[in-house]
Amino acid sequence: MKTVRTPKNRARAAQEPAPREWSIAGVAAAGLAISAYLAIARLAGAGLALCEAGGGCDIVQSSRYAMFLGVPTAAWGVVLYGVVAGLAVAGLSVGRWLLVFGLAAAAVAFSGYLTYLQLAVLRAVCPWCVADAVVAAALLGVVLWRRPAERRRQTRPGRLVAIGGGAAVATVVLAAGVFVAGAPSGSAAYREALARHLTDSGAVFYGAFW
Repeated sequence: MKTVRTPKNRARAAQEPAPREWSIAGVAAAGLAISAYLAIARLAGAGLALCEAGGGCDIVQSSRYAMFLGVPTAAWGVVLYGVVAGLAVAGLSVGRWLLVFGLAAAAVAFSGYLTYLQLAVLRAVCPWCVADAVVAAALLGVVLWRRPAERRRQTRPGRLVAIGGGAAVATVVLAAGVFVAGAPSGSAAYREALARHLTDSGAVFYGAFW
């Protein structure tokens, strides 16, 4: 039997507490853990577990792309995943779900852009960074899977494309602008190019201090 959506029923539904989304919170917690590990390692100048010394992880972590607006790039992931996890545990109303969806779309776009920089610019791959990108994609998938059943008009596909696409484009444009503005010039650019050449050629430094 089909339920009639009377004003009284709609008012009762509006008063019900927003459901807690533990699946979204769990995926966000995984992303938070990886991002926190990367951020702490960058601040401490420490190597990453399961990574070869001087390999892709070290190249990526020591590059200028590992810092964003004065803090480790991964620290922004900590903030984003923390906000998503907090909202999911508090309960996702339709409005909060749309916010989480926008954040997840931004995370996927930013992770995708960073992966492009690893492959095209640094020519190195950090497995931990790739894992973080996979978590971001998984988060977006889980968020879409948990799309609110009520008020589907507010979460219709066309609106989601606009919100997700807008968040993704804005994120990539902002990231590209920040990285371009912080691009090295002159002697700094030469040192970065030399370091990349030495890394690609497998050069090893031997020296002694007296």
